[in-house]
Amino acid sequence: MADLYEPDLGAAYYRSNDPIKNLNIRVKLEKVTSSSIIPQQAEEKENQNVEMQSLADEVQKDEEERVFHWQEKVFCLRETELYSNEASCEGVMEKKYNKDVTEILDKGKPNNRLFSYVDHDKFSQSSESVQYLTTSANEKPSFLTEKMANLRRRKVGGGKKDDNRRNKAFREVGFVPKINTVDYNPSEELRNRNHIMAAPMQVHYIMADLSRREEGSGTLQEEAVLCMIQMDANGVICMRPDFSKGKKPYVVENNIKGDVFEYTIQHSSKIMNRQEQDKELKMYREVYSRHSDFLQACVGEDFELPPLNVLRLLVYGEMECARDFEYDDLYLHFLVDLPKHWTADRSQQLSWVTQTCRTKVEGRDNVSYFSFPFNFELFYKDTSIRDEDKEPLPHFPIIMVEVLSLDRWNRFRTEGYTYISIPTHPGTYRENARCWRPIGKSAAAELRRFFIGGSPELEDITYTAIPSTFQGSHLSKYGFRTESTGTISTKLNVILQSQAFMEKKANKKTLGNLLDNLGINAVQANIANVLDAFKKARIRMMQARENASRDLFQEATKTRELEA
Repeated sequence: MADLYEPDLGAAYYRSNDPIKNLNIRVKLEKVTSSSIIPQQAEEKENQNVEMQSLADEVQKDEEERVFHWQEKVFCLRETELYSNEASCEGVMEKKYNKDVTEILDKGKPNNRLFSYVDHDKFSQSSESVQYLTTSANEKPSFLTEKMANLRRRKVGGGKKDDNRRNKAFREVGFVPKINTVDYNPSEELRNRNHIMAAPMQVHYIMADLSRREEGSGTLQEEAVLCMIQMDANGVICMRPDFSKGKKPYVVENNIKGDVFEYTIQHSSKIMNRQEQDKELKMYREVYSRHSDFLQACVGEDFELPPLNVLRLLVYGEMECARDFEYDDLYLHFLVDLPKHWTADRSQQLSWVTQTCRTKVEGRDNVSYFSFPFNFELFYKDTSIRDEDKEPLPHFPIIMVEVLSLDRWNRFRTEGYTYISIPTHPGTYRENARCWRPIGKSAAAELRRFFIGGSPELEDITYTAIPSTFQGSHLSKYGFRTESTGTISTKLNVILQSQAFMEKKANKKTLGNLLDNLGINAVQANIANVLDAFKKARIRMMQARENASRDLFQEATKTRELEA
């Protein structure tokens, strides 16, 4: 039943850790046109000529089988005649071919149909030119086809000469020149010269000469590609078409003479015996074990912990987008405001400015997508335990955000202010912060904002929430004229780390108790205690009311019985 399966002409991909030089492919080519026509003529004509019968027998035996190694160069009759003339050989590779052909001719003139083109042959390079899907003269290549035709493949292993040349130039100059590194108006020739595929690869073509033997050497038009093997630097092998694997043979036709051939492709690489397989498996296990030990040595067995009684806060966030602001070309300026007892490393960045982004319409909203990532690491240690003026409410850090717009004359306008509170529990959060901006007391400020840019702005951006210079107990913003603007969407990933968390699992403590010990959730705990006390008092009051009503009912019942 395997022979009934139709051949698959698509590409097949394989991944191998073995060296590609061990790849062997067996190809069998057989001519089928004459063998299918001449026997019918023999049945119709009983008195057939003996020469025709002998010719039919000879044509029926027109088959060839050969094993090709990776990048093995096999010459056909046309190439043998071409490279046998030393005067026509110009390059280094052609002179090498002339030497190889001379050695072959000393042993006898070859008469093989199967041959190959390797990676450095002209055919392998010319196959990247523009290829048409039809034979129509009106067909024009598409834009993608033209660009792919100019794609050059970077060779595997540039060679020691190129590396030495680059290193020598670097040593002489001492630096990499950065003048005119960007050409804003490149020519078409420059684009094609620098259009290089990132992944290096090699190709190997297995060909067939479909010309008739009695006519001598064939032409270039009578050569056909039987199989193309392509390998990249990642060890991925591409076969087009795939191995036969018991399916019907592939069919190839001589477009000039009309002869039809069938061929099969088989994998004939040497298979390792059981002893070699065990040896290779043992070697791989040793390599993986050493690599695992190396990674373990780099990472270590324990996590890096902060000092005792210190809470580490890590935030990985993203400024996603801004919605419904008045003007276009928005950008964000945001910073992290550190409350008391919070510290950061000197190298830690706590202020960022995003890129300028134009808005686009989504439904009824004007949206600007920034997708600006940021991260910071902070440490909290309550050093006011011995102080008499200890604050009752330790605060988490706050992200202050300022939204600005840029006009065509590079003048900026303030579009809004807002702040984002860092959540007190670890996890992933999405915050949508509404923005506002200060406005003037007259229409002149808005006219100035529209015509010449500029607008009222805050001297201290921390005034958006609680100013860092504020020392009182009550903060009033009454009389401050503002108006609502747009919305900022932010995604936050919060991580908390402390040595006290390690004792949580052993002592079965809650996260709230640990944060309370660190002085984080003091107010939340006080509120919970007040609510608990209120609940208990309410229950006692209800019990007392029930007891009082029960006593009154019993006294009323006794009074009625005495009166009766």
